[in-house]
Amino acid sequence: MRTKRKSRNTGRNSPSLFKAFGLDKGSRQDARDQSIIEYLGYSNCSADGIIDLVDGTKGRYLRVDSTDLYSLDDETRSKFLDSFTAFNRVYSNDYKIVVMSTRIDTSEQQQYFRHLKNGIRSPRTRYEKMRLRLVNEMLLQAVMLSRNTKDYSDVQFYIMIFGEDLHDIRVNTRTAQFADQGLMGLRPLNYKETVKVLFRENNLNSK
Repeated sequence: MRTKRKSRNTGRNSPSLFKAFGLDKGSRQDARDQSIIEYLGYSNCSADGIIDLVDGTKGRYLRVDSTDLYSLDDETRSKFLDSFTAFNRVYSNDYKIVVMSTRIDTSEQQQYFRHLKNGIRSPRTRYEKMRLRLVNEMLLQAVMLSRNTKDYSDVQFYIMIFGEDLHDIRVNTRTAQFADQGLMGLRPLNYKETVKVLFRENNLNSK
């Protein structure tokens, strides 16, 4: 006799996994007996993003504030790298660096600039001619950037920290935030953000 497997995250105040991903009714039926967190090998994830690992320990993702080192000026980049060096000197516990890149779609921007362009197809005044030239330049830039995956991608950095229990992971969170001296802007992810990172990290279609 087969029985339905109950999800472990059934508390009234527990965030909905389906809301985090916006799953439709068909997907809900397929995932009814097994949550995404459990499917990915984790037993639970709290509202503040603390993960229960399979070995009984805890894990948490901290997002790095600045995600584009190449766009920073030399002085800021140097301070950022010094901060990471100081972080490794102070934070002696194990951690994992996670880097994810996402292709950015510029179709909405292109549609917006085309709409502006259609409104001034026959410029009469000097102002309208200058505006049309600017719109054309912005439209061309959006098109060219969308074709260049290497230069036009959203890169995000995360540091995953670990702890023996709930108290330990919270202490390690404060230690990590203190260790970077505020320059990396380490911020703990909440439930929805953590679920999306875990999904992307385990999705072969993501980088």
